[in-house]
Amino acid sequence: MRHRRKTNRLSRNTSSRKALLRGLVTHLVVYERIRTTHAKAKEAGILADKIIRLGKENTPTSKKTAISILGSKAHINKIFDDIAPRYSNRKGGYTRVLRLGSRKGDGAEMALLEFTERKITEKAGQKRKKSAEDREASKPSQKAEKNEERPEVKEGAEKTDEKRPAEKRAKEKIKPPKTEEKKHFFKGLKKYFRKKSP
Repeated sequence: MRHRRKTNRLSRNTSSRKALLRGLVTHLVVYERIRTTHAKAKEAGILADKIIRLGKENTPTSKKTAISILGSKAHINKIFDDIAPRYSNRKGGYTRVLRLGSRKGDGAEMALLEFTERKITEKAGQKRKKSAEDREASKPSQKAEKNEERPEVKEGAEKTDEKRPAEKRAKEKIKPPKTEEKKHFFKGLKKYFRKKSP
């Protein structure tokens, strides 16, 4: 008999429900925060709390039990060595569920499942915003670098005559004459119309 064994079945049979919860808890262990529906988050939170309780015991038997629940040894070491020791002074409430509102497509209630004590790490692509002090400190060094790169030029000194013709030649090579382009364009059109007309 199923006295006091109330669980949310999540519209799945036993095997697919267990697979779903294993996947959610595995992702929670890896990322320490996941976004899912409220019903799934509540069920996954219960399972995550159970695994952290096993991690706090830290015995060979508890490790085997945790492996049997998660189905793989890949993330067990992180639970037992990193996550569980954070909760040494806490007797429960290892995860929390925060409501996010309804999903746009089907209106399902969304939620954020996360560990109550989690490490906040910067993303690889995210850059730290510079404060005003950092910007001011970096400005003088940049000016000094620019001054070093520039060759010293005396006041009133002009460019030599040798460089000017070279610059003019480069500009002439880049810009082809416009008159030739127009002639070729119209010649092509004349040939096209001559072929079409009988």
